[in-house]
Amino acid sequence: MQMLTRYIAVGSIRQQHTHRAGFNRTNFAAAMLSRASALRARRLHVERLEPQPELEGNSQSNERLAVFKAGLFMDKVFPLQISSLDIRPYIMSRNAEAMKKKVAALIPTQLPHQFAVSDIEPHSRDGGSIVYFTYVAPEAQEEAKRLGTELVSAVDMHLGAGGGRNWFDLSPIRSLPVKGVPFSEDIVRMLPSKKIKIEFVGPDLTVEQIFQEFRQFGRILDIEMQPPSNKDTPRWAVVHFTKLRSATSARNCVHGDIVGATKLLLSYVRERHENFIVQWVKDHQKFMIPLAAAALIAAIYAIFDPIREFFVENKTTHRFDLSRIPLFGNVRKAAVRTMLHRGASTGANGSLDQDTSAWAGLYDQKERLVSILNEPPESFVVVTGPRGSGKTKVVEQASQGKQYRIVIDANKLASQPSELEQMSVLARQLGWWPVFNSIIGITNAIDLMVAATTGSKAGISATPESQVRRILECVALVLTKIRHKGLEALDADEKRMLKRHRDNNSSGGSSDNNKDSINNDNEFTPSAKNLPPKEIPVIVLENFMDKDLPFSKIILEWAATVVEAGLAHCIVTTSNISGYHEILRAQPQHAASLISLDDASPMGAVTLLQKQLASVLTASSSDSGEQAQLSNDKDNDAVDAEYQRRMDVILGDQLAAAAGVLGGRLEDLQLFVQKVKAGESINSALEDIIQRSITDIRKYAFANDSEVGQCEHTWSPEQFWYVLSELARNESVEYDCMRNSPIFAGSDNAILGLAEAQLITMVYDNDRPSRIRPGRPVFYSAFNRIVEDPGFSSTMGIKMNKKFIELETAKIRKAEEELALLNVFKTSAESYNTLTSGLALIAASRDSFGDHHKAHKMLKDKGKGGSKSKDADSADVVCPEAYIAQALRASNYGLAATVARGEAGGATALTAGGARDGQPQTSPQSQSWLGWLFGRTGSSTGRNGALSINSAAGASGSEARSVAAEHQPPAMTVIPGIPFELQGRVQFLLRTIHTCQQKIDKWDAESQAKTRRLSSL
Repeated sequence: MQMLTRYIAVGSIRQQHTHRAGFNRTNFAAAMLSRASALRARRLHVERLEPQPELEGNSQSNERLAVFKAGLFMDKVFPLQISSLDIRPYIMSRNAEAMKKKVAALIPTQLPHQFAVSDIEPHSRDGGSIVYFTYVAPEAQEEAKRLGTELVSAVDMHLGAGGGRNWFDLSPIRSLPVKGVPFSEDIVRMLPSKKIKIEFVGPDLTVEQIFQEFRQFGRILDIEMQPPSNKDTPRWAVVHFTKLRSATSARNCVHGDIVGATKLLLSYVRERHENFIVQWVKDHQKFMIPLAAAALIAAIYAIFDPIREFFVENKTTHRFDLSRIPLFGNVRKAAVRTMLHRGASTGANGSLDQDTSAWAGLYDQKERLVSILNEPPESFVVVTGPRGSGKTKVVEQASQGKQYRIVIDANKLASQPSELEQMSVLARQLGWWPVFNSIIGITNAIDLMVAATTGSKAGISATPESQVRRILECVALVLTKIRHKGLEALDADEKRMLKRHRDNNSSGGSSDNNKDSINNDNEFTPSAKNLPPKEIPVIVLENFMDKDLPFSKIILEWAATVVEAGLAHCIVTTSNISGYHEILRAQPQHAASLISLDDASPMGAVTLLQKQLASVLTASSSDSGEQAQLSNDKDNDAVDAEYQRRMDVILGDQLAAAAGVLGGRLEDLQLFVQKVKAGESINSALEDIIQRSITDIRKYAFANDSEVGQCEHTWSPEQFWYVLSELARNESVEYDCMRNSPIFAGSDNAILGLAEAQLITMVYDNDRPSRIRPGRPVFYSAFNRIVEDPGFSSTMGIKMNKKFIELETAKIRKAEEELALLNVFKTSAESYNTLTSGLALIAASRDSFGDHHKAHKMLKDKGKGGSKSKDADSADVVCPEAYIAQALRASNYGLAATVARGEAGGATALTAGGARDGQPQTSPQSQSWLGWLFGRTGSSTGRNGALSINSAAGASGSEARSVAAEHQPPAMTVIPGIPFELQGRVQFLLRTIHTCQQKIDKWDAESQAKTRRLSSL
């Protein structure tokens, strides 16, 4: 021990120069001695090698010597591998020999007991290396272990005195005695850990024994013993160190050590790093999950929203458009011009879409649109018209000089199968990129999980509608920036002009001239700070409202906001005029400007057909035999001229007839041209188009489905038949007359539905509907053929009459209910009996319709012989007494006495109200009350509000009592037993019942006639 202390002192003196300045050698020696005393308590695992002859004894001590082998673990030589992705140990272990040389260089060369290094085993994953060495010691095992431990302590003090440091760990390298048998392995998943699992092969160790065994490697955080209830074998314990280096040193030094009768086997325990913050988040998931999701979405928006805004601005301003570069722009224009020239040279191979100059009023409407775009934006501009009427061309030409133009094609959006894909197409049209469709599903899943765990939704779910709103808000933000930049440019120009005027004034000049120049310059600087017309953006909603689009309301609301803010003009092109009302609802405070385009004129349609079919018709006509017949009589030139003249006349008449049927609708003209080019004759092609139109009308208009294509079925077959029959008689009808007809009852829902289905076309005048026409010009011929079909026409006529009968029956029922509420016929038995008889007559009139006609004819014949007065048309009135008896017989009311009194001349007196004094007076002429009810009324009304009534017309003398009463002059009448203030209303209700019943009888007779017609077919 004295020799070891002397060696330590000498070694410390040699390496003083390696210590940092101010190092105290006395303190260093004391530290080394305390460290040596601590290491002295450690047991070292030694192996005795074969004795050698030269070491049989020592002449001085007479002790037998032997060679022993032991090991030490040199820590902090290599970096620890903290994960499978840590490549530092692999980099340092690429050259094993270099690693061994590095370790050998750290071991001092002058050590006692013939110290020699026998092997070096690098453990790069554990950050150290095991050094096996041999030394000479007495054969006694305990003495050999003591000397080996002193050698390890000497190496450790050499390293601690500055023998080595590394860049990855600034603390000095240390050496520890290997007390067991190290387990060398390279299992990938067995990474170093702060937790060491100790398996006991033998009796269990106590906590005190484990602490004494492992405390020398570092501070211990916890010791976990196997519970007594756990009967697993082998028994185990877990030691949790505070530092990772302590755990690696303990595993390499203690594995295989024997403590008492127990062998210790050590292995790493994979740690689950539980951070305090993470654990707190797990314990408070109710509000942390929504907060984390919201933070993630906010971060995504904060990062990607500026990027999306940049791309939208590029799309709007065409910042990186190569066509704006002069060289590329000229090349592109030349290529387009060449293509157009080639297309024009092909003649008949051209398209009808390029011949829209034949459409009526196209230039005038374009100029009107240009004038609207030159004004500040105030409201929507709706360009409507049938398909192929040149809407797109008008908008393109009117907005050709605009610097900023945004186009949203609704047809491309509606063609997508799902709302998510429609949103993606809208984003591409507006330049909104990048698009994360998956974020909608992620946020919905998070919201669903939060609702499942907490019972309430987090409110972070996203939908395609919300994404569309975000896209449109980004576009509005870009438009706002464009406006601000334009206004800033105007302000800069104004300041520059003012500065120039000041310079002119300072340089000296006429004040009058300066004032004039200032006034002239102010003409170019808008006082209201409006952008020049060229710099006002234009938003074009193409084919909008033509098909059902789930985002149409959102887009319209956004466009209305943009227009009201003065950011841009908004032009809506649509073939569905009913969409005009949706636009008005989106911006109710402003009236939209309506530009209506119509079909081509008949002459324009003929010109288009001749241009497209010239080559086809000439080739077909050259194959006929008429030219050969003419060639027998005339020369070839004359034959060609004569034949060409005849064919021009024939083809011109045929094409004119076809154009008259098809009108100027581009779709029908295109279909007609295709059929003729395919080899069909003009007449057969025209007939096929008409038949197809009839099929479409019957399929869509008279279908029983709740929907027709993309449009709601808001009309009934009877309503459309009424419109069809009216349009078959007249090419157009008044909108107000149709809307106020009984079958529509003042409602325009059915008419708008027909217009949306393109079965009819509404013509607007002064931005309001004025007339109704067929949806396509060919529909006029189709309507006439449908009406001329006897079977279908009779069937629909019967349905129409049933519909009218239902309407009139509802009126009668309503009038009867009001009479019952008035309760005026309960006060007088005679009035009540009379009313009962009248209602019985009304109920029985349908069954007695044949007798009604007989009596009506008799009444006419009698009226022809008498004198004609101004009320001669009263012959059309029903003879009342002729039906009273029959009505009473049918109703079995037993009121024969009332009828007898009526036939006798008037038990029930009709009194006239004084027109001037307001006092009721007895009428000089009396008749039955039912006769008054079904007699002819005048048009004059007294001051008391009672109706003026004429008695029924009939013959004079005795025949009057059996058939009808004679003509009487108009007289004011009242109904006995009814209060005076209710006379007018009661008489009106009774007259309404009578008038409605007459209409019902008429329509019933027509239905019976049509039924007989159907049975005869």
